[in-house]
Amino acid sequence: MRKLSVKFMGDLVNSDGILHPILTRVKKDHTLMLAIRENFINIYYRGGNILNIKEHNKGFYQASFDDQYNKSGLHIPDSPTEINQQNDSRSWIDSFPSRKNIMDEYFSTYGKAEREFQQLIARENNNSTISNESEYFVSDIEVTEPYARFDIMAIRWLAAQRKNGSNCKVALIEMKYGDGALGGSAGLLKHLKDMEKLISNKDSYANLLETMESQFNQLDELGLLKFNKGTSNAKVKLNADEKPEVIFVLANHNPRSPKLKTILSDPEIDKYAQSQLFDLKFYVASFAGYGLHAKCMLPLTEFRGLL
Repeated sequence: MRKLSVKFMGDLVNSDGILHPILTRVKKDHTLMLAIRENFINIYYRGGNILNIKEHNKGFYQASFDDQYNKSGLHIPDSPTEINQQNDSRSWIDSFPSRKNIMDEYFSTYGKAEREFQQLIARENNNSTISNESEYFVSDIEVTEPYARFDIMAIRWLAAQRKNGSNCKVALIEMKYGDGALGGSAGLLKHLKDMEKLISNKDSYANLLETMESQFNQLDELGLLKFNKGTSNAKVKLNADEKPEVIFVLANHNPRSPKLKTILSDPEIDKYAQSQLFDLKFYVASFAGYGLHAKCMLPLTEFRGLL
């Protein structure tokens, strides 16, 4: 399960924890995102991994940066591969500007806008000036499960229902950037087939929900979710028997292109719109931006009417 140990959490949260400077930097730098994995964390920059920190059973943390980003042969800062004290964490923080530059060079040639916008959605809804108004909170991005891969795991928690953590609902989100991503082997229809396989497997789906609960609650403990819970301090609890939402976020669709309308006219898509396993929704922005609200999620018939 993608979850951090009590020690890992303490080293991030406590002011004297050896990883605390890194958490503090992430909170201050909105170009960075902390994602929880199984006994390790990824720090994302523009959708790429600028720092991986893994807990070692001997009491220290292994830190690494993917040198594959350095196609331009720029100088890579000499940061410690083991984090044993706060100064080691600070050394990595000091190296972030250089590593960002390396990644910027890489993305200028090998850009993946979809991943960058995934991180933007997470930031807007988890930790921004409008996140308290959002009704969807992102627990993870770049999700790989036995039966499916998708972009964003989120928890729908309506603004009027924050007193009870059991009022939450699962939202599995796929982002498509540009019309070129709508069809083919990773297109809309293939994604819906994979979602059906994932949700119909009760064990895999139950494990996924357990992971989402844990990630959300740990992100909250880390102070990486900015929303008003009132006085309840409710913990999220997800129900595997409740239908999740499967949501498409279609970024930068060309309104002059017939491609999306053609794909959504496929009778196979209609079948999934009537699924007993999930509610199919399409995100439509509230004028502009990526704040996610229940009223922004349209069923297939309403969404078709906009095309």
